[in-house]
Amino acid sequence: YQWNFVRNLKRRIRQKARLFPKRYTLGDLGKVTSVRGFDEQFTAPHHNFLDANDYYYRASALRVTQKIRVPTLILSAKDDPFVPPEQFREPSLLANPHISIVITRYGGHCGFIAVPHNDDGYWAERRAIEFARQNTS
Repeated sequence: YQWNFVRNLKRRIRQKARLFPKRYTLGDLGKVTSVRGFDEQFTAPHHNFLDANDYYYRASALRVTQKIRVPTLILSAKDDPFVPPEQFREPSLLANPHISIVITRYGGHCGFIAVPHNDDGYWAERRAIEFARQNTS
C-alpha cells in the first residue's frame, strides 16, 4: 500500500516540477521509498516545516485534543499502515468526554468496507452519519 502511495506522490511532484520548474526540483526523488522520506524531502521544506518530524508534530491534532469541546468521533484501524493506533491511547484523548474513539481490527487506511444497504457500502461513512445524528441537538 505504501509503495503505491509513494509512487503516486512521486508522479504528482514530477507534474508540479514540470509546471513550476523553479519552485520544485526533483533532487533525490529516485531515492524516496517511503511516505516519511517524501515528507522529509518535499512536504516539509515546501510548506515551511523544519523536517518531517516538525511537519507531523505541527500538523497533528493530537497536541490540541484537550481543547475539543464538541462531540468528536475518531475512527481508525489496528492495521492502518500510516496512522498507528497506539496514538489514540493518548491520555488527553481518553480523558476528554467529548471524544469517542473506535479502533477496528481491520480497515487499513480508509478501507472500512461493509455489506451495502441502500448506499455505497462504506462502514465508516455510515458510522460517521450515525454519530452525527446521535450528537445533534
